[in-house]
Amino acid sequence: MVKYFVFAGLAIVTMVAGGCASAPSTPTAAAEAVTASQAAKPHAECLVCKYDADLACVDVTVSDSTPTCVHDGKTYYFCSKSCCKKFEKDPAKYISQK
Repeated sequence: MVKYFVFAGLAIVTMVAGGCASAPSTPTAAAEAVTASQAAKPHAECLVCKYDADLACVDVTVSDSTPTCVHDGKTYYFCSKSCCKKFEKDPAKYISQK
């Protein structure tokens, strides 16, 4: 019985210490292409989503159709027209969080 526990203990220690024997995963070509295409486009933060802690919409890929608002000479980008309108009502509320 003691031999069984010693063997089981050694087996567990070997598995934990050795880690996974499979090769590390590498991104697929499709994933790399998506990442490269996103990196090529400019990005901005939607300050309204950042303020609301809506992390799914904070990162905005900037394009010609991205909603914008110019305040004090600086252009701000938003994930939606709704966020842009909220910003226009009270820009200081969202700018002060930086």
